[in-house]
Amino acid sequence: MDAEINISWPELDCSVRATLAESESPELVAEFREAMPFGVVQSHPVVSGSSVTMWLPYLSKARTPTMESIVDAPIGRIRLSQGTGSKISIQYGPGLEPAKQAVLGQVHQADLSLLPEVGRRVWDNLFWLKRPLSVHFSSPDGAIAPPARSPLRTAVAQRISDAADAIQLHEPRDMELLRTGQVPDAGSFGQYFSVWDAAHGLVRDFVTNTLYPIYTALLRDGVETARTAYDVVGAKYHFTLSYHGWTELSTFAQEFHVVLTSGADVELVQEVLEQLLRYGNAVYAWSHQSFPWYVAMNFPLPGAGPVGGRWAL
Repeated sequence: MDAEINISWPELDCSVRATLAESESPELVAEFREAMPFGVVQSHPVVSGSSVTMWLPYLSKARTPTMESIVDAPIGRIRLSQGTGSKISIQYGPGLEPAKQAVLGQVHQADLSLLPEVGRRVWDNLFWLKRPLSVHFSSPDGAIAPPARSPLRTAVAQRISDAADAIQLHEPRDMELLRTGQVPDAGSFGQYFSVWDAAHGLVRDFVTNTLYPIYTALLRDGVETARTAYDVVGAKYHFTLSYHGWTELSTFAQEFHVVLTSGADVELVQEVLEQLLRYGNAVYAWSHQSFPWYVAMNFPLPGAGPVGGRWAL
């Protein structure tokens, strides 16, 4: 029998039950269950339609034999995207982006009616309210013991891992400084929105479009290929990330670069890069959640109008 889980939103006083797709994605489900229980920041996509989205606290590496397009997914489908940051989505309405993601599970039929309200409240929080909002995954028996982890080989990997754990449910200091206009060296003409906008784009491009391809190159082609790619692309972000407010991410990236160029074996390089990706995922999750998406109200589609003082999804 496929395993069941609880999904809860404490701040929304709501929970649902779901069944994991062990038959379709056995390795993916085993990897997910091994990480439970955990809680992360709850967010919402801005271009993919009616799903709630959350970044995992671990780096998903399992095989994904069963894929499904977002536009074809039924309400209640739980999907996992490895290529965009080990990210989970739960469908609560029509999907808009024809991208394929791995099938992880399905919310129970009896709880489907709760999802549209969860989705609307998460959307309102992303765009307008900006309140702390989390989602938690656990087994039905309510076990709360954290999963055991294998010890890391190096101090740098452990340091980055600890930093990643610390910001799963707590805003990074760098994020707080960005959203309150306290990045000291960046900005122009008495405003800081341009800094915030640049910082958000930087963290997305560095984590999703730079580190992930380099990680793939490391696993497939070895350290030399990964080193060349990082020297050409990744290292160029170090100064820019720091200048725009991501000082800790920049520091960790530079420490990874030192390991990458030190002649270390592939296993050690992989360990540090995986922890850097975990940290980068969490930073990106906070950046996505904190970004002032409500500026979109100034760019309505032709014919669109306000709905209850807010723009329709």
